[in-house]
Amino acid sequence: MASCSAGECSCSCGNGCGCIALSDNPSICECVCFHGTTGPKVSVLQGATGPNRKLDVTLRGAPASRVAVALSRMLRLRLAVPTPLLDKRLSVRLKNVPTRLILKRLGFVTTGRL
Repeated sequence: MASCSAGECSCSCGNGCGCIALSDNPSICECVCFHGTTGPKVSVLQGATGPNRKLDVTLRGAPASRVAVALSRMLRLRLAVPTPLLDKRLSVRLKNVPTRLILKRLGFVTTGRL
């Protein structure tokens, strides 16, 4: 069982999890369990982030390809996942880190303007 938290949100999931929150407003947060075949449809973070907006992110045993889909939807970005990462599971905890650096740390590539 994987446990994640960011800001005021937390979750425990059987097949990996992820939580994301605005660093300066921890009540704006969201968690995702990566057990289904789709990511979140609506995000509380949509439109609230930019390349320099600082976020808190926790991932535990989350499939990289599914994380990229969820982040694409949350942040309204087009992300590419390098082939070596496709089958990897990610586990990271980042606090007060700009969006641009989070994507770089995870190894994702933006295919549009950030």
